[in-house]
Amino acid sequence: MAARRRLKKQVYFVLVGFVTLIVLIVAIILGINTYKDYKYKQTYEYKLLEHGYNDEETAKILSMFSDNEEIDFFLETEKNSNYVLLLDEEYYLSKNFDKYINYINENPDMPLRDIVRNINIHLDNDFYEVTYNTDTSLDTAMLVNKYYRLDNTYNPDDLVVIPQTYSWGDAGSQMVREVAYSAFLDMWNAAAEEGYYLMVSSSYRSYEEQEIVYNNYKNSSGERYADSIAARPGSSEHQTGLTLDIFSRDNSNRATFAGSEVANWLAENSYKYGFILRYPEDKVDITGYSYEAWHFRYVGEDIATYIYEHDITFEEYYAYFLED
Repeated sequence: MAARRRLKKQVYFVLVGFVTLIVLIVAIILGINTYKDYKYKQTYEYKLLEHGYNDEETAKILSMFSDNEEIDFFLETEKNSNYVLLLDEEYYLSKNFDKYINYINENPDMPLRDIVRNINIHLDNDFYEVTYNTDTSLDTAMLVNKYYRLDNTYNPDDLVVIPQTYSWGDAGSQMVREVAYSAFLDMWNAAAEEGYYLMVSSSYRSYEEQEIVYNNYKNSSGERYADSIAARPGSSEHQTGLTLDIFSRDNSNRATFAGSEVANWLAENSYKYGFILRYPEDKVDITGYSYEAWHFRYVGEDIATYIYEHDITFEEYYAYFLED
């Protein structure tokens, strides 16, 4: 009897110990899960989901931002899916995020693509309202426009004369940088093979010469008209020595050249030789200039091809790929 009682006692203690172990294990597991849940609720993933962003939007925010203050922005402002969609825009630049957001709030009906473009190329400011020094170290990829200016001392040191075979004006009056002239000759020969004979009506202009051109328009028709058709001194691409006004031997009339066979040929083929149609008809609001079917800028074949294939302006390319 005593042996049986001892056995029952041992079984009892084993069971109690087993149950105690199970309870302890369960308690540990629950404690771990509670702690994990607590820690997860401290994460930005949880907070963003709780704030209303879905899984995809949350993942996008976390992948694009590493700074806590930037992520806090999404938690401290009313949930807005456009803030996240902005991150997927082709030419989105992280350095401009705050400016994009302000511009979205000021222009809630504007497409995000236009928001990104306008901020990138400074269209949130009026033309000439802010100005920057042109980075001439970029050579053929330098940008000169109504925001980026050359000073009155800039003069290319590799200008060559365009012979009168290819240009109008007095002998020696038309000049362009050597690299652009070489590309122009290749383009001239390609056009000639198809029966089109190109002629240059305007090329390099110094700061002082551009000043005369601009002031003539301004004095005769006012500043607003002058700004739509000519650059202020320092803001003309002609000063780079990389720009040519190109017509055909049979047509030098600006009013009728647009839409002509030669103008169409240039628009469709100039990129193959490193030139871009600088002021397209559908980009007036971007470039700030009226459509000029004759105005071509040398930027090199790679850049010209990208701009042509993506139907963007040099301003847009520069902002995304070249500007610091």
